[in-house]
Amino acid sequence: MAIANSQIRVIVENLARSATLSATPVPSLVSTMPVENVQNSNRTESFRSTAVDENGLTIAFELPERKRISALVLDGHNLRVGDTYQLRLWSGPNKTGTLFESDVAEALVPKTAGELNWGIDTLSASVFDEWDRPYSVLWFGSIVAQSGEIVIISDGNPAGYIDINRILFGQAVSPVRNFRYGYELSYSSTSKLEFSEGGSPKRDVGIKRRSIRLTLPRILDAERSAWADFIRNTADFDEIFVSLFPERGGKLERDHSMVCYVTSTSGLRNSNATKHTLEFALQEA
Repeated sequence: MAIANSQIRVIVENLARSATLSATPVPSLVSTMPVENVQNSNRTESFRSTAVDENGLTIAFELPERKRISALVLDGHNLRVGDTYQLRLWSGPNKTGTLFESDVAEALVPKTAGELNWGIDTLSASVFDEWDRPYSVLWFGSIVAQSGEIVIISDGNPAGYIDINRILFGQAVSPVRNFRYGYELSYSSTSKLEFSEGGSPKRDVGIKRRSIRLTLPRILDAERSAWADFIRNTADFDEIFVSLFPERGGKLERDHSMVCYVTSTSGLRNSNATKHTLEFALQEA
């Protein structure tokens, strides 16, 4: 039986990887941490800007050609409750053509009423308060665009800078029939456990990363090619973004949304003349 709620969404092709990026104001940019660092995991540093006033930071991008975009992710940032971001897209190059403007979005997802730790949390508490890798995601209708900009406001950020690890944007794919019950969420760790000469345990602290396994039980023939593209585009461990419970809010959405790569896939299994099944495993990047 498939999960009966908001459908899984996947940014299969991260267009930020092929975009030409720039950021303003230029005096705020940290030269050793350029904006190109947000494009993929081959760069070990994040992007940093000291634009923490009311005018904020603008990250602009140009694509080699027009593409469909319906989602934006800011991953691994230091934005706070009350900080905002907005996306603007133009259908042509160099900010020409038809303009699309998203709503101004809050950078962090608040806790739901049932998740608040009453007497300790404030009513503005975020699900990322004790989370080591906050992200922000914006979903919207599919827009054809070739250029765009992201405006980020983090006025008075106590760190003195805005820091972003990854930016992903592109067309989100979602199946008509949701994933099946029996999905798995687990954690893997690079920590190592050794013992001292006296027999005491000694842990070498590493990094925890989430893993998710799931099955799409009924991919219709009309959407088969979209999921065939998913298999092709993720074959080289390129980073994608997956949200199992998009726009549900709270810890449920947080725990099941991540920048990741596909570690294994069953391939599209033809179950009958009009339906296919796909099983795959995801590892947090």
